[in-house]
Amino acid sequence: MNKLYLNKENRNALLGLLLLLLIQAALVFWHVQEEVHEIDYWKAKTLRVGYLPSEKVHAELSPYGPGFEKELVELFCQKHGLRPQWIKMQNFSQGIEGLDQGLLHLFLAGPGLEGLEKAGIVKGPYYLKSRMIVVHNQGRYPLNSLHDLCSTDLVIPDRPPYRQKLDSLENLLECMLEPVKTTEPGQPFFRTLSDRRFRFGLMDELSFKLWKGLYPEVRKTYAFEGNRQHRWLWSVRQQDLHENLEVFWEQVIQSGKLAELSEKYYGFFPANQDPYQLRHFVRVLHEDVPRYTSTILDAAEKYRLDPLLLVALIYQESHFDPQASSRTGVRGLLQLTMQTAAFLGVENRLDPHESILGGAKYLSILLESVEEMGIESWDRWFFALAAYNQGLGHVYDARTLAERQGLNPDSWSGLKQAYPLLSYRKYYEDLPRGYARGFEAVQFVENVRFYYYLLYGLLSLARPEVEHLGSFLDFVPPDWPE
Repeated sequence: MNKLYLNKENRNALLGLLLLLLIQAALVFWHVQEEVHEIDYWKAKTLRVGYLPSEKVHAELSPYGPGFEKELVELFCQKHGLRPQWIKMQNFSQGIEGLDQGLLHLFLAGPGLEGLEKAGIVKGPYYLKSRMIVVHNQGRYPLNSLHDLCSTDLVIPDRPPYRQKLDSLENLLECMLEPVKTTEPGQPFFRTLSDRRFRFGLMDELSFKLWKGLYPEVRKTYAFEGNRQHRWLWSVRQQDLHENLEVFWEQVIQSGKLAELSEKYYGFFPANQDPYQLRHFVRVLHEDVPRYTSTILDAAEKYRLDPLLLVALIYQESHFDPQASSRTGVRGLLQLTMQTAAFLGVENRLDPHESILGGAKYLSILLESVEEMGIESWDRWFFALAAYNQGLGHVYDARTLAERQGLNPDSWSGLKQAYPLLSYRKYYEDLPRGYARGFEAVQFVENVRFYYYLLYGLLSLARPEVEHLGSFLDFVPPDWPE
């Protein structure tokens, strides 16, 4: 009996020792795994980036680049010799879990996120601001009072900040607000709300700007006070990543790069997008542009222009009216002065064929002059458009003035702030070309940029009104806009 008792005791002791060793091994393994998560993106030179589908992350509508947040991530990766690996998340919770489990290094989460408290996750800094708004279908009555939301249908995007706003509205209005339809932001949201069955929707103002021009039947009816803010999130366990991102944000803000990216993607949207003007634009594309297609494509190919940019320029100048004229004496589809027409060899400014070829040639000449200033990428096209409107000399003056004001003279975001000052004597009196209608130059460039954006958006959505413009994409220069 004693021998049996000792064997049992030994076995229990052995089992206990084995259990202890297993626990220690698990702890060591867990610690090693934590260290792997900590440094593995440096070893692999890969940054795993989780994102929720958004026009702000990967641009589908914009012709101006791959996406605002995509460019920011790529800037960070270039600085640190990393390659971004983009991982699409099905929902917000999956992204947070990806961070929590170390499967993601970075999560582009979108707006809001109040009340998010989870161990190991840190909210990044604010870098975009956008108010929450109520929008409505134009075929239904607009909002008279917020209490109207208590008794009618409501469409919201399926993202946390909108549900949080819904909760706060319930407390404010003391009623239950059950959304009739939850959908993805962007096209699904606007397509749903364009159906007259739905009266109201909840949206952030920046997303509204991006899509409003493509869905003119959806209109803003109420704006909430205060701002909803977009954040970049990362896992605090990767302490070196956290510190490097803090330095990165400081650099892109102080260098003006963040402001330049914001300007490139969002700076051209009009404060109020007139739905009647938007419908007129689409009607002209459908009815008037086809008669000039051959000449537009010839001009674009000859002078290495995107034909859709040429379409946007013609619409801004004349709305495709070949007899158009202005009080300053410019005439025709591309509103050439007599002096410019003579320089270009245009004999009849009212001849559509001559006007289009002459205007395209003039824009390409201006671009060459801008390139000699060392201006790069999209900025050079915006500079060239400003020169098309007000003359190349005023571009030189605006650059001089931008430098005096501590602005970047080589970026459109800097020139855009300097140009209006050319309308005031104290700024233009000691400049070589003197007075200029600076506000007009800025408005001209921004209008062309907006129409160009709408063209790409309409084609991206495969709208039937612009099917005939699909062939224009075959004529875009391969190195555009570089």
